[in-house]
Amino acid sequence: MQVDNPRSAPPIGQLQYLVFCGFVSMLGCQKPAMEFADKAAQPVTVMTLVKAMPPSSFMASGSVKSWKSEDLGFEVSGRLEWVLEPGLDVDGRIVDPEGNLVQPGTPLAQIETAQYDIAVESAAANVEVAERKKESIEIRLNEALPVEIESAAADLKLAQIEFERMQKLNAQQAASQSEYDQAENLVQTRQAALRSLEASEKQAQAELKSAESEIRRAQQVLRDAERDLKNTTLYGSYQGQIAEVMVVPGSVVTAGSPVLRLQMTNPINVEVELSSQQSRQIRQRRNLPAAFPLPDGTMRHVNAFIYSIAPSADPSTRTFTMRLLLLNEKFRDRLPDSISEDTVARSEDIWPLKLNRMMGTPAEVTLVEEKSIHHDHEGAFVYRVINAKLDDVFPKILKVRRQRLTENDLRIPFLGNWVFRSVSFLDDKGNREILPQNTIYIGELESGPSAASAWDGESVVLDAGAQWMLRPGDLVSVDLSNSEMAVGFHVPIEAIYEESGEMFLFVVQDGHAKKLAVQLRQAGNLDAGSRVEIQSPALVDGMQVIVGGVHYLRDDEPVRIVGTTRAEQSSTNAPEPVLGNDDGMSL
Repeated sequence: MQVDNPRSAPPIGQLQYLVFCGFVSMLGCQKPAMEFADKAAQPVTVMTLVKAMPPSSFMASGSVKSWKSEDLGFEVSGRLEWVLEPGLDVDGRIVDPEGNLVQPGTPLAQIETAQYDIAVESAAANVEVAERKKESIEIRLNEALPVEIESAAADLKLAQIEFERMQKLNAQQAASQSEYDQAENLVQTRQAALRSLEASEKQAQAELKSAESEIRRAQQVLRDAERDLKNTTLYGSYQGQIAEVMVVPGSVVTAGSPVLRLQMTNPINVEVELSSQQSRQIRQRRNLPAAFPLPDGTMRHVNAFIYSIAPSADPSTRTFTMRLLLLNEKFRDRLPDSISEDTVARSEDIWPLKLNRMMGTPAEVTLVEEKSIHHDHEGAFVYRVINAKLDDVFPKILKVRRQRLTENDLRIPFLGNWVFRSVSFLDDKGNREILPQNTIYIGELESGPSAASAWDGESVVLDAGAQWMLRPGDLVSVDLSNSEMAVGFHVPIEAIYEESGEMFLFVVQDGHAKKLAVQLRQAGNLDAGSRVEIQSPALVDGMQVIVGGVHYLRDDEPVRIVGTTRAEQSSTNAPEPVLGNDDGMSL
């Protein structure tokens, strides 16, 4: 009988045990499955879709410049006496086509007139001499010569009678040949004398015409001298503002050399650079909307009229310059709410008392600007500042009191625009008083409509005066969009997404970005920040359109609203986000 080896075949129970152990070991070594977190929502900026007319499809920035500007100079030479200061508004001298003076204008500068006064007097004297010469010739021609001619004619007639008598006597041989010859010679002499007087009459007539010509020549010299005298005062030809002064009083200026620059401030010119396409489109228009900020921060919307478009482009920029004209206005800064305009006076000037060294006068001489001196029934005075000194920081409201004074004879002009008078200050008792050199006083107080109606007599504010709303160098926003654009849905060009030749935009629905196919109407400008009109049957008012972060989105991707844009804001710049919190609620 053959006995089996126990190691040749394991028992059935042991085999099952080994299989179970292997399965358990396999389960214990297997790694757990990886779980992926949901993708974070994309941050986006949205705008609410509204069917309306866009405020602008393209805004351009224009530079303000003076419409007309010229360098003015004298037509004659001389030493400059005075010239107005820059920044002053002046009126032009206006003469109608018939030569009549309509508006005298504001004198801008003056040169010394002494030599031109002498020239006028000399020319007037020459005219008088020529007129007296003419009178002398007329007297000789009309009174003396006719009498002389009449007398010569009578003498000739008498000589002829005597000669006829002598002929009869000579025929009867009753007169000698000598007597006959004398009678004949006398007739010839009287004839020659008469012809000489007749020639003198013709000569006098010619001299009279020459005298008349001499008078006309002398009168023309007088007119030239008078014109030169008038030209010693400089005037502008239009209303404007002095932009720059090239000379100072005391300088010798030559004819034609520039003295000052005058610029026209109303109307004002705005220059805008246009592309070739824009220049052709705007040629058919006559006005464009424009806007600019006021000093208080508000926007002023005006109508700008197209004056011209350059016929050729700038070679460096390849743009065409468009010139617009705006009616400019003057405004005045309002006083702070804490200051009453009815009880506070205004002044543009404040003067220090320490001016002796600048004027070149002795230290004991006190000078005060003449327009600062006021008068009442008690005498002359200035408004002395009592709550500030020369080196102090001036408060908003200066407190003043009347400082009595006596006016002396010494007057000193300064740069042709100011005159300072020597004064002596007085105290309350009328005795002479010496004020500190750091004393300041108020200049001329404003009068007229801007004057305080109920001034308290002691409160004064320093005021810069009225100024123009638009000045050369300012910037103006000009709307170049087509005014015939219809009402519709308009979105920034940044909201449009192009794929395979089709246009899409993303709208927010249930926290996800939904891609929506749209059609774009023909737009003349697709620059960054411009707005385009879109069309689609699925568009409705109130729909939230994604305008920021569009190119990072996919259809049906979760989004998180981090800001909104105003649908009515100008398209000059990219949409301005309004910051919001993380849950999509705008602050």
